[in-house]
Amino acid sequence: MDNSVLAAMAKWPNVPAVYGWLRLDARGQWWLRDDKLMQPAIVDFFRRNYARDGEGRYYVQNGPQKVYVTLDAAPFIASRQPHGWQLMPDMNAERPRLAYLDVDGRLFIEIGGEPALVDDRDLLALVELIVTTDGQLPDEAGWQAWQRGDIRLQLNLPEGVLRLKPLPEGGVSGSYGVVLQPAA
Repeated sequence: MDNSVLAAMAKWPNVPAVYGWLRLDARGQWWLRDDKLMQPAIVDFFRRNYARDGEGRYYVQNGPQKVYVTLDAAPFIASRQPHGWQLMPDMNAERPRLAYLDVDGRLFIEIGGEPALVDDRDLLALVELIVTTDGQLPDEAGWQAWQRGDIRLQLNLPEGVLRLKPLPEGGVSGSYGVVLQPAA
């Protein structure tokens, strides 16, 4: 966190938190109520001061005040770049550990112990990299066998192979304790 934020927290330790004002959408864009935030300095401030509390709620520490973030899908959004993954808001992009597919066809990766939704604009290219353990593209019967747990699928990326698993019921909330819509 920024030094100015830490100083404000020390000076005013009991400022009430804010809920329902800030949102992170499924493409990693910040929204203040109904307005998309486009100012680079504000977006950069939010990225630097973004954190998770002990209850699984994500927030931006805005001076002495926590502004809790409503999450459309996950606390991080991952997009493919030539060098690997880029995460929004910024997080050290370690190598992902797993990939998940939810019942709505959304692809998630686990990176740094945190869930990240893969940007939908990257899905078309990535779906071509989902194969069986013997390197074959799954057909409809293969997808059904995978959903039943009869076969394994993997995401073959240039930097390594990720096992693809169905995201358990409850999604990132149930699997990672993420609160998508924090409330007071």
